[in-house]
Amino acid sequence: MRLFIAINIPETVQDKIAHLYSPEQVRLRWTPLHQLHLTLVFIGEQPQDRIDEIIDTIAEISFPEQSITITGSGYFKSGIAWLGVQETPELLALQRKLYRALSNIGVVLENRRFKPHITLARCKQISPELAQSIELLGLGFNSQFSANSFELISSYLKPEGVDYQCEAEFFAE
Repeated sequence: MRLFIAINIPETVQDKIAHLYSPEQVRLRWTPLHQLHLTLVFIGEQPQDRIDEIIDTIAEISFPEQSITITGSGYFKSGIAWLGVQETPELLALQRKLYRALSNIGVVLENRRFKPHITLARCKQISPELAQSIELLGLGFNSQFSANSFELISSYLKPEGVDYQCEAEFFAE
């Protein structure tokens, strides 16, 4: 099963983000609003029999409520358009704790710098024109919310798209 740990985006913020969606950008496959999230750790494929150990490990991590600020937009060369999330000491500490705890139980994780973001859309190739429109998309966008939990989520590929399922939810102290 394919797993990741994420903070879900509240409906009030989803509604604000919905105004950024541009159907005329036919090259972009927009993320369904109810699937918007901030990935803290991508775990990847794991055998079903490890899920209890992963949940128990994550449950031991204490963390404070997080203030999440979404601002600006950009893209990765891999074809992902995103909204930026402000790096706070609390958010970075939570991500590091999760990464370390999972690594300590033998979960092999990607070794790349954490760049907090919310995936807005995907495409096969980002042209210079599309890159410019993505950057303009989030110009002036700013939203903030308080996150008092995060989830361990499994994802399943289906013909109609990706389906997410909450495996466990963890709450702030």
